[in-house]
Amino acid sequence: MKKLWTVVGLSLIAAVVMVVSASAAEKGKDGEKRKGPPTCSGKIVSVSSDCIVVKNRNGEQKFAVSPTTIFGTKKDPKKCEDFKEGDAVVVSFKEDGDKKCALSVRVAPPAKKKEVKK
Repeated sequence: MKKLWTVVGLSLIAAVVMVVSASAAEKGKDGEKRKGPPTCSGKIVSVSSDCIVVKNRNGEQKFAVSPTTIFGTKKDPKKCEDFKEGDAVVVSFKEDGDKKCALSVRVAPPAKKKEVKK
């Protein structure tokens, strides 16, 4: 009977460890769970009907644009032509081998201003 409880106890511990490690693997760098596809934010270097290049602190990122790429948001839909060089954007994308395909391109939210305490 003692061996049975030992096996049950070890099984429970192993199950808890597996759940905790799986949960930690789903979390991003900041501890938040990742939701949706990866994103890239930065300023547009160039934009055309089939490609958009965005520059951020990691360098330039090139994204293929397809007819299914969504521009803007539901509340503020846009067209590819509405974006120009220098616009701050957020691009959601999927990776297809070594190619990055833009799923959506939207205007980046304004930067938060830090409050100055007096």
